[in-house]
Amino acid sequence: MFKLFSDTRLLDAACRKSYGLTEEIMMENAAAALEKTIFENIKTDAEKINVVILCGRGNNGADGYALARRLNSRMMNVDVIQCGEPSSPLCQFQSETAARTGVEFKEIGLSYQKLLENADFVADCVFGSGFHGELDKKIQKLMKAVNSLKAVKVACDIPSGIDAEGNVSEGTFCADVTVTMGALKMGLYSDAAKDYTGKIVVADLGVTREFFENASGIEVKEAACILEENENINLPHRKNCVNKGSFGHAVIAAGEKTGAALIAGSAALRSGAGLVTLVSSEKIDVPMELMNSSEVPQNCTAVAFGMGLGRNSKALDEWFDFVLSHKDIPCVIDADAFYSEKIRSVLEKRPSNVVLTPHPKEFQSLLKICGFGEYSVSECVSKRPELIEKFCRKYPGAVLLVKGANPVIGFFRKDSMNLIINPLGKPCLAKAGSGDVLSGVICALMAQKTEDKEHFYKYAVTGSWMHAMASRKIKCDYSMTPSDLIKAIAELGE
Repeated sequence: MFKLFSDTRLLDAACRKSYGLTEEIMMENAAAALEKTIFENIKTDAEKINVVILCGRGNNGADGYALARRLNSRMMNVDVIQCGEPSSPLCQFQSETAARTGVEFKEIGLSYQKLLENADFVADCVFGSGFHGELDKKIQKLMKAVNSLKAVKVACDIPSGIDAEGNVSEGTFCADVTVTMGALKMGLYSDAAKDYTGKIVVADLGVTREFFENASGIEVKEAACILEENENINLPHRKNCVNKGSFGHAVIAAGEKTGAALIAGSAALRSGAGLVTLVSSEKIDVPMELMNSSEVPQNCTAVAFGMGLGRNSKALDEWFDFVLSHKDIPCVIDADAFYSEKIRSVLEKRPSNVVLTPHPKEFQSLLKICGFGEYSVSECVSKRPELIEKFCRKYPGAVLLVKGANPVIGFFRKDSMNLIINPLGKPCLAKAGSGDVLSGVICALMAQKTEDKEHFYKYAVTGSWMHAMASRKIKCDYSMTPSDLIKAIAELGE
C-alpha cells in the first residue's frame, strides 16, 4: 500500500527544511518528470513533435514554463498557451527563462484551435492541488477543446479542475497520464476524479518518495492508504491433508429476492468456503453445489445477511437477533439491513467481528439511523472519507466498506484511524449483483478464518481487492454478469 495525503504542500515545506532543497531544485525535478513522461509516450515517427503547454499564473504554471524550456532545447515544436499573466515569483522567473530559449506564448483569448489540432502532446500546468471552486468560462472552453483531441494529455500534479477533496469542475482537464509531485494526493482518488486522472505516476522532486513522505520538521496528517495491483494479498491457500470442514461453513441469508443470496452463495463457494448454505424460511431452488436450510447450521463459521431480505421483513429482524446472540460469529451486513433501526443495536452491542458494506444511498440511511444527521447521497460520495472516519470513531470495533468507483474502507487499529482506498475496480462492476458477489467473497474469507482477530479488517481489504482484480479479468466493460465475475475470481490464484 502507498500513502495518500490531503495536502502535500506541508510535505514540500518539510522536504525543503529537512534536506536543504530549494523550490527551484524541486521545480526543475518536476519539469524533468513531465519531460520524461512525454518522451515515454511518443507514438509517432515524425521528426518534429508538437507540444502545447497550458500554463497558469502560479507555481503549477511555473512547472509548465520550465517544461517548455527543457523541451524547446530538444528542438521540439513547443508553444505555451497562457491562462493568465505569471504572478508568482517562480512563475515569472520560469516564463522569462522559457522566453529566452525562443518559446512562443499565446494568450488564452486568441485563436488556438489550429495549434491544438496539430498537437501530439498537451500538458496541463494551469492549476495544482490548491484549486477550488469552478474553472472560469475561458479555461472551460479551452479544456473542452483539448479534451476532444487525440493528442496525449499529461497533467502536472493534478488535472486542472479537481480540488483537494476530489470535487470536479465543469471543463476539467481529462488526462491520459497524471504526473503528481512528491506523493499521492487524496483528490486524485475520489469517485468523480477517476474519469479524469488517467494513469497516475509519482515524480521524485530531488529525493525518493519515501524520503519525501517522511521529511521531519512539520507534522503532517496521513489521510489514507491506497491498494495497489501488486498488493501482497493473503489469498486462501490449501494444504494437502484437508477436507471440506477445514475451510469453514459460510451461511448466506435468503429472503424476498433470492437472486441476491444465490449470487453471494456462489461467490462464497468460489472464494474458498468449504460449505455454503443458504438459509431461508422457504424452500428455494439452489445450484447443486450449494445447500439450503431453514435453520442456521451448528457448524456455521460466518454469515452474510441483508441482500434481498426486504427492508421491513420478519427475516431481517430475525437475522439481527441472531448476530446479537452469536457475537463470536463474524458477519457481513449489507443492503436492506442498513434501513433497519436494529443496525444501531448491533453496532452498540457487538461492533467487533462485523464488516458493513453499504453503497452511498445505504450509507446515507446508516448515518441517519446512527445519529450522524441527514446527508444527501452526493455528500455521502464526495465526503466519504470524512464521514467514514466519523462513523468509525463512534463505532471503533466495526469495519466499514463504502462502495463506489473507488471503494473506501475504514477501521480502527491500535487506537489509530485507518482509511484504505481501492482504485483497482473496472466500470463493469456497475451492474446489479456485483455487490452481492463482494459480500459472498468477504463471508467466505471469514468462514475460512484466513486472518487472526488483530487483523480482522483484512477480510474487507482482501475481499475488496479480489472483487476489483476479478473485474480486471473481464474484457468487455458493459456485458459482465455476476456469474462472469464469480468465474474470474478463480483466475486470481494463477
